[in-house]
Amino acid sequence: MAMILAGAALLTYLPRPEAAHASRAIYEAAFEAVYQGIATPDLGGQSTTSDLTDEVIRRVTAKLEVWTSLG
Repeated sequence: MAMILAGAALLTYLPRPEAAHASRAIYEAAFEAVYQGIATPDLGGQSTTSDLTDEVIRRVTAKLEVWTSLG
């Protein structure tokens, strides 16, 4: 999860609104996934790294699709 959040943090340095939106979506998706119990053992869960990553990707994709449709 730390690397996912680090990637999101790096996006904030790009001078494009799309990067800021992607960063926000990644942060929200990662924290939501852990809050809902999809976490690796080091975070108190039993999911694999791949499971957490796949869930974050799924959530980010959904968020960006919704945000894009809203304008």
